[in-house]
Amino acid sequence: MKHPQKCRAAIACVALSSAAWVGLAIADDGPASAGVELPGEVVAAASAFSAYVEQASGLSSRFSGGESVAQALRASASYEPAQFQEGMIGFGALAALQDGRFVNGVEAAANQAGSRQALAQRIAAEPTIVLRFEGAAEAAGRVEAALHVRGASLFGVGSDVKQAAYAIQHQVWSTVAVADGAGRLAEVKALSVRRRVPSDGDNAHLIQAATSPAASGSADELRPTGVVVRALALAAEADLGAARNDDLPRLQPLLADSSTADCLRMSKLNLYQCMAVAGPQYEDVFCLGQHALMDTGQCMTKAAGETAVAMASPVPAPIPQAERPFIVPVARRSLVSTAN
Repeated sequence: MKHPQKCRAAIACVALSSAAWVGLAIADDGPASAGVELPGEVVAAASAFSAYVEQASGLSSRFSGGESVAQALRASASYEPAQFQEGMIGFGALAALQDGRFVNGVEAAANQAGSRQALAQRIAAEPTIVLRFEGAAEAAGRVEAALHVRGASLFGVGSDVKQAAYAIQHQVWSTVAVADGAGRLAEVKALSVRRRVPSDGDNAHLIQAATSPAASGSADELRPTGVVVRALALAAEADLGAARNDDLPRLQPLLADSSTADCLRMSKLNLYQCMAVAGPQYEDVFCLGQHALMDTGQCMTKAAGETAVAMASPVPAPIPQAERPFIVPVARRSLVSTAN
C-alpha cells in the first residue's frame, strides 16, 4: 500500500525468542502499523551479534588459572556463524536507517518506480540497485564504520590475549595440561552451534549501539562488500514496508553472504583444530586469542570493507539500561524506544 513520502517511518520488531515485546517507533500521530518493521528473527540476530561483540570485546587478557581460561573460551565461542552473519547484516541495516539522505533516496526511488511493492521485489532480486539511490555512499559508510569498529575492537582484544599466552608461561598453572581437554573442546563446539537467545537488555543495548554516533562515516569511493550491500538492501526493504515477519522467506537471500560465511566457518574450524592439539593451559589461551577472537574480528573487518579503516573509533561504552535515553535521533526524526 502506498503512503505519502513525508510519512514518518517506524521500526517495530517482536523478539521471537522472548515473550517481551521490544520495539521502536517514530513519534507521530499515525498508527504503528503504518511504520517500518524488521522481522523478529533478524532483530534477534542483530541483538545477539551486538551482545556477543560487547561481551567478547570486554574479555581480559589477565588469566588467574584454568577456570578463567575456560570461561573466556566459553564467552568467545558463544556465537553460531549463520546467526552471526545475519546479525551483522541486520545491525548494518539499523545503522543505514540512521542516514536521512539514504531514507529519502529510497522514498524517491519508490516514487519513481510508481510502486513500493515493485521496488521492494526488485531490490530482493537485485540488491545492488540500492547503490544507485541518493545517499547510498553515506549509508554505506555508516554500515562499514559500525562493523569495522567492532571487528577491530575484537581483533585488538584477541591480540592482547594471544600475547598473554606467552607472558603467562612463567606461571606454573599455565604449564599444566588441561584436565579435560576433550570436554572443554566439546563444550566450545556445542556453544558454536547454539543460536544465541538475546535478553531484553540485549535488545535495549542494540538500539543504543546501532544509533551511536560512532557508527557513522562516509565512503570516499563506493566499493561496498556483499555484507554492506545486503545491509543497505535490507534497510531499503524496511523503509518500503516490505520487511515484516511474513516477508522473511523472501528476504532470506539478503541475510547471508558466502564470503563471510566461509570466513566464520574457517575461524571455528581453526579454533577446534588448535584446541584439539593443545596441551597446557597457555596453548588454549593462544587458541582463544588467535582463532576465537582475532580470526572472528578479521572476518568482521573484511565484511566491513577496506574503506572503513579511516572511520574506525573505539566502541562506545554501553549506556546502562536505567540511564538509556528514551528518545534518540534517527535520520533527523525522533525515535521512541519502547519495551513492554
